[in-house]
Amino acid sequence: MERNADIAIEKAALRARMINARRSIPERLRMEMSESIAGHVLELPEIVHAHHIHLYLTMHSHAEVDTAAIIDGLSRMDKQLSVPVIMDGRLMSAAFRKGEPLRFAQFRQPEPEVVSLIDESQLDVVLIPLLAFDEKGYRLGYGKGFYDFFLQRLSRQGINPSRIGLSFSRQMVDVVPADPWDEALDGVVHENGSMRFV
Repeated sequence: MERNADIAIEKAALRARMINARRSIPERLRMEMSESIAGHVLELPEIVHAHHIHLYLTMHSHAEVDTAAIIDGLSRMDKQLSVPVIMDGRLMSAAFRKGEPLRFAQFRQPEPEVVSLIDESQLDVVLIPLLAFDEKGYRLGYGKGFYDFFLQRLSRQGINPSRIGLSFSRQMVDVVPADPWDEALDGVVHENGSMRFV
C-alpha cells in the first residue's frame, strides 16, 4: 500500500513534538500519573471481566506510562498476562509472569528471557502504548506499525480483544494524521480517567 508523503511528514513532526512533551514531564510526576492510570485501568469492566490481558513492559528511556502498578494489580487479580515480543519482524504475544527475568531486545524493549508464545485467541484486552491520540481513537505510535499489523492479524483471525491505549492526558491532540492501515482504539486511559470511542 502506497504511503501518503504528507501524512508521513505530519506524523514525524507530531511524533517529535510528543516525545519531547512526554520527556518534559518530571519523572516523579510521571510516576504519580502512571499510578493514577493504573487505578483507572484496574477498575475498567473490560479488565475486571477479562481472563487474559496483553500489555507492554515499560521502556523507561521513552518516558512511557509505567505499567508496573498495572502488572502488580493484574497479578493480584490472578489474570493471565502476556507481553509483546518481536519475532521475524512481527509483534507476537508471549506469556509473562511478574518478576520473571527480562532481556533488552531489538529496539531496547524489555522482553522475557524465555519466550513462550500464547494462544492469541484467548486475548480479552490489549493495553497499548502511544505517543498521541485523538477523539476518534486514532493513535500515533513509534512509526514501526507493529501494533497496527498485530491488531489486523488478530482481526483477520476473528480475534477482537478490547483495544485500550495508555496515555498521559497532555498527549491528546485534535487530529492524529492517519494512514489507511492505522487501527483505531476502543478507548484510552489517562491520569484523569478513561475515554471511549465509537
